[in-house]
Amino acid sequence: MSPELTSGPIYLYSICPRPQQPLTLPLGLANPTQLIAVDNVAAVVETGVDLAALQTDEPRLLDAVLSHDRVICELFQHTPLLPLRFGTQIASLDLLKAHLANQAADYTAKLNILAPKVEYQIKLIAAEVAAPPLAEGLNGREYFLAKKQRLQDQTAAQDQQQADLTQLLDHISSAYGDSIESEAPAGEARIYVLVDRDGNTLPQWIEEMRSHSPHWILILSEPLPPYHFV
Repeated sequence: MSPELTSGPIYLYSICPRPQQPLTLPLGLANPTQLIAVDNVAAVVETGVDLAALQTDEPRLLDAVLSHDRVICELFQHTPLLPLRFGTQIASLDLLKAHLANQAADYTAKLNILAPKVEYQIKLIAAEVAAPPLAEGLNGREYFLAKKQRLQDQTAAQDQQQADLTQLLDHISSAYGDSIESEAPAGEARIYVLVDRDGNTLPQWIEEMRSHSPHWILILSEPLPPYHFV
């Protein structure tokens, strides 16, 4: 056992199955990551992470958050895993081993479910609904009636856009039961779906939805670890 793991808090990235073959471990926030295994489960960890110091330095904190995500994504290329939130620490190696032993059955069950799965983010961005141009040469009452009609047409188009979004979300929920809608800025929607790695038809499905949804721009992420389904 590396002497760095004998004392002090331990920073955690993920839980994974005990590897049958040597696992390539990425660089962590500042130091190489290490694997701590108990029975059939393991944790990917790093020592020497000073979270309190990071909290006082915004650029370093942002870099650490990105590095945490990078480590998880690199590991996900080689092993099923349960991603842990940024900032997850445990006080000592003994406590980590005890935790892994106590939770081994639960972690193993979750890993078995998620091993063949991959997460995607579907981002929906509202296309601009512009007011139609007014005809030239209108005056007086005709002009004001035309402006009123233009506003009504724009409002109707915006209402249709929201109806289309509701229909899209229903389609996603029906097609992919493992889906979660998260908070998003105005004019957007963000859905996370869990699909099988093998036989994944989500990219083709999204392409088909694009052709039927002119009021919304659909953006599909790269395959992700199952952040939202652990």
